[in-house]
Amino acid sequence: MKNNKFINLSEIKNPWMIFTLIFVAISIITIIIPQIWIFLAAFRDNSLNFTLDNFIQFFTQERYWVALFNSAKVTVISTFFATLIAVPLAFLLSRFEFKNRNMVLTLITLATASPPFLGAYAWLILFGKYGVANDIIFNLTGWKIEASLYGEIGVIWVIIWLVFPIICLLSFDSFTAQNVSHREASMNLGANKFKTFMKIEVPLAVPGIITGMFMAGMAAFSDFGTPAVIGGSFQVLPTLVYKEFVSEVGSNLSMASTAGVVMIVISTLALIGQRYIIARKTYSSVTSKKIPLSKPGKVMKLSMSLYIGAILFISFLPHLTLVVISLMEWQWGVLMYNFTFENYIKLIDSGLKPILITFFLSFTSIFLAVFFGIGIAYVIVRKQYKFFSKFLNFIIMVPYIIPGVVFAIGLVMIFNKPPVMITGTWIILVLAYFLRKLAFTVKSAESSLYNIHPALEDAALICGAKPMKAFKDVTFRLMIGGVASGATIAFLMTMAELSTTIILYRPPWVTMVIVIFQNALTSGSDFGIAAAMGVILMLCIYVPLFIITKFSRGVKPY
Repeated sequence: MKNNKFINLSEIKNPWMIFTLIFVAISIITIIIPQIWIFLAAFRDNSLNFTLDNFIQFFTQERYWVALFNSAKVTVISTFFATLIAVPLAFLLSRFEFKNRNMVLTLITLATASPPFLGAYAWLILFGKYGVANDIIFNLTGWKIEASLYGEIGVIWVIIWLVFPIICLLSFDSFTAQNVSHREASMNLGANKFKTFMKIEVPLAVPGIITGMFMAGMAAFSDFGTPAVIGGSFQVLPTLVYKEFVSEVGSNLSMASTAGVVMIVISTLALIGQRYIIARKTYSSVTSKKIPLSKPGKVMKLSMSLYIGAILFISFLPHLTLVVISLMEWQWGVLMYNFTFENYIKLIDSGLKPILITFFLSFTSIFLAVFFGIGIAYVIVRKQYKFFSKFLNFIIMVPYIIPGVVFAIGLVMIFNKPPVMITGTWIILVLAYFLRKLAFTVKSAESSLYNIHPALEDAALICGAKPMKAFKDVTFRLMIGGVASGATIAFLMTMAELSTTIILYRPPWVTMVIVIFQNALTSGSDFGIAAAMGVILMLCIYVPLFIITKFSRGVKPY
């Protein structure tokens, strides 16, 4: 593996370098310049004079540092419990053969299909203070439960079930890619299965586990929709930034930018930590003989069924709730418990154009993310340029960790005037989606590449294959599972993207999530229509993701 200090000019003709340099050029215009504008705003007062007062105010005023503490608490707690759920599940799926195993993998991918803010609202309808569960308990027993998911506990609970599939899928790919000889050597030396799992298999899966935890943590840290719907007075940084921008008494651009800068610094430190943990050791193998799947015994099979069934039930409970309430009558925001198809009839009468627009924008952006993501990951892992690779790692994470509202406003400020005026068009939406979700494809491809030894591709080159053919026939076939995981997660999150879309969209480019938002959270709107569109959105995601997951994970490398 190369470890060059600087880029060799002779490598500029390399296809991966060409793709990467094109992305760098795009980044300078669409990422760096808007964020420089945000940084400058954080260090300026209303008279545009340089000052540190914004940061002093941020760390001394209670509303700001409490929001920072709340964001950190939500991120750490939700990521911790999501990891406890996801890693054992990933191990079981990677080691045991059982009926409908591939279906379980597909369902885990689909578990985050519902837009986060709509899923949060579904949990609130179920277990809120005036929710369905409380009504049922009161009617049966006469007791009224005062506890509610509304607030801090609800935010953490909802985010746990939103992010655990990220950790599970990336951990699964790391467990699956392991060489059977490592496990056999441990067992031959006298270690039992549990010790082999803790000393050999878990350490070898570190790239996927740590990457999954990092991606899940950043998703929790920058989530706007969930705390906006279910958080109430529980303030976190993304909702604080949003309120600073759209405050009814006047936006506070300086403080919103300051909070954005603080989020960037924290996320950058987390990225450095993730890179340090993974890059300090080698996890690859020169062979590709995978660990064969085992047949579980009766007790193990029953335990696995209960464990997996409980996880899937909790994950899909909000989805099932949406299906049920989409078939019920709503009057003035109150659930009437009368079954009806009126919600779907109203939705069809209003037009289905948002569905086509959502697919067009999502597929276009994810195609770009996969195209550039593989090339960027290849340069980061295989080339490891001292400065350039670190710059790429940083630049791809910036759009992901910045609150979508802040990132969108930065794009508006840059592209709202000549020479490039794309604000209000589909182009700026695709650009924003592509940049914000690129991290998923890069990190998933990067995690897979760490488990593929360069010697495998070098062997193909020695046999006469051209570089692109060697990559396509060897490396790509071994990493396709990881790429598919990142791409599918990025796709479903793009379909459900709210915070960026709410700022950038203009008619006629109205997406499904905007229709849902307008009818779910706007005063006087019909939540029945929001639930109906939510169900259609989930179905639109289920079908293509089922096909992609089934075929990509069904590809055999040899």
